[in-house]
Amino acid sequence: MKKAHYNPKSLRWLISLIIMLVIGIAVVFGSSAVKKIADAKYNTPVDVDFTVAQTVPMSVEENDFNVTSVEKALDAQGNAVAYVIKSSQVGYNAEVPIELATTITADGSVICSVDVLKQEETEYLGVRIETDDFKNQFKGRKLPVVSSNSIEKGAKVDVIAKSTISSQAVIDGVNNATNYLNTFVLEK
Repeated sequence: MKKAHYNPKSLRWLISLIIMLVIGIAVVFGSSAVKKIADAKYNTPVDVDFTVAQTVPMSVEENDFNVTSVEKALDAQGNAVAYVIKSSQVGYNAEVPIELATTITADGSVICSVDVLKQEETEYLGVRIETDDFKNQFKGRKLPVVSSNSIEKGAKVDVIAKSTISSQAVIDGVNNATNYLNTFVLEK
């Protein structure tokens, strides 16, 4: 009878498995850390602090962004500090669009405020887009904004539970105002 002997090559598979596991874990945790660093750019609010002395109406170009009016906000020295863009966006109630006023810094990179001017969304649910809790999520956020459920790059905004259509309409309206500003105002 032949006696079994120790073969160091028989442990290669175990060492290979351990190395693959370590590399796999490093990739998972490393990519998660990189994503957090990239998202921090959008999700860390910026302090928006200026005083508006007056607003000046601007002409509105024909557009596909549903923008109805634009005003340039000026400080006491006459410098542009922001733009107020009024637009409409279809929400849950397709018959009556949501009307928004989105104020964006003069360089087009940060949201100063979002105001819901008119809406007739569902009672108790969609109407919550007018609450300060929802609207204040936008203040000081870098553009673009995206739903917290989205994997897209941008500042995450928590949608209102059971009112995602109305919430998404506001998010889309803010992004449309930004796109209008970048296309027709800042590019000139």
